[in-house]
Amino acid sequence: MDAFFFPSSSGARLFGVWRGVSGARRTWIFCPPFAEEEKSARRVFTEIAQRFSARGENSLIFSYRGTGDSEGDFADFGLADWRADILSAIAEAQNRAGATEIALLGLRLGASLAVGARDGAARLVLLEPILSGRSFLSQQNARKKLRAQLSGDQNLPAHDLDGWQLGEKLRDELETLDLRGFGAVSRFAGTSHVLQIGPKSEVAPPLAAFGEAIGAHTHSVVMPAFWNLLDYQKPTPLLEKLEELDD
Repeated sequence: MDAFFFPSSSGARLFGVWRGVSGARRTWIFCPPFAEEEKSARRVFTEIAQRFSARGENSLIFSYRGTGDSEGDFADFGLADWRADILSAIAEAQNRAGATEIALLGLRLGASLAVGARDGAARLVLLEPILSGRSFLSQQNARKKLRAQLSGDQNLPAHDLDGWQLGEKLRDELETLDLRGFGAVSRFAGTSHVLQIGPKSEVAPPLAAFGEAIGAHTHSVVMPAFWNLLDYQKPTPLLEKLEELDD
């Protein structure tokens, strides 16, 4: 395992954790979610990366500009910048691994970003992609109001993402992010899978329609939404499903 910095398109350094395997056939780029969701998902991402290493595949888990240990101020960046960071991560992985197959694994907003940064990738695995940025913002605002009620703090910032300052650029891009409907996304030439994670065994119609639009196989993984949990949730059902998807 190698923890290191590598350059983004702007020159700001991105932090990554590389797990390399001799003779690997595939290299995975992990596209994380944001704010508290990223923190809650970090251990699960690590377990997935370890599972990939055990079956002979490389992986790179990285942080976007303005997040984690990467350089920059969160409020200065938006979705287009972070899509570019995924492309920078792909380039870094190719420099390290050579001509292995590139695969993207994204969670939540990271999955949504991966859809627009898939050039050069042969495989996509999208975990609970956010299809509507406006709905995502509404959910965040509802959570913020609930926190205010529970804490008695009525002075929470007007625009934030789980305590991270929400810049105007990002807010505008989220308002217009919509992966639903005819023509919203194009088909992916490689292999793709969309995973619903939650209590229901039947894939929700909007997610199923999105999967059909990009030419993906859709699956349901019945387990708690680990990116919303404070306590660790062993991701056995997800790990087993990812093993099933390997061909």
